[in-house]
Amino acid sequence: MHHPWQPKSGGFTLVEVMITVAIVAILASVAYPAYTEQIRKGKRAECRSGLLQSMQQQERYYTQFNQYVTFATAASTAKTQSFSGDSLAASACGIAAVQCTSGAAAVALNQCVELQASMRSGSDPVSLLYLTSNGDKGCTYNGTLRTENEKQCWP
Repeated sequence: MHHPWQPKSGGFTLVEVMITVAIVAILASVAYPAYTEQIRKGKRAECRSGLLQSMQQQERYYTQFNQYVTFATAASTAKTQSFSGDSLAASACGIAAVQCTSGAAAVALNQCVELQASMRSGSDPVSLLYLTSNGDKGCTYNGTLRTENEKQCWP
């Protein structure tokens, strides 16, 4: 029997629900930045992997023809990969082959190639990763050119 002066039991009060929502909001505000940073790191790793794969293709071409894929036709041919993922639309970055600037003899003989991966996400502080056939690595981090020793570039 229910008496009018006894409160009903079995439900949550408004204060309990508000406290639960506040706790969830605090946890989300802490977790979301960590989540987005992990997404950025994953995209950078995909770009590094794409650069290494494209450089392997360049090296295979070099062993067969004693030169790297010509810079004007690198994007238009299927000899080297021009994106990092499984498809161009789903990749984290685009890859381009440019002429090395290290040493006039190497440049003149087409004996060096630099691959650059441009990040497609505008929110990442790393906008460009690069790798040369001479082994030089680096990136552009917040608009500043960095060397391979930077953990943001090539950890």
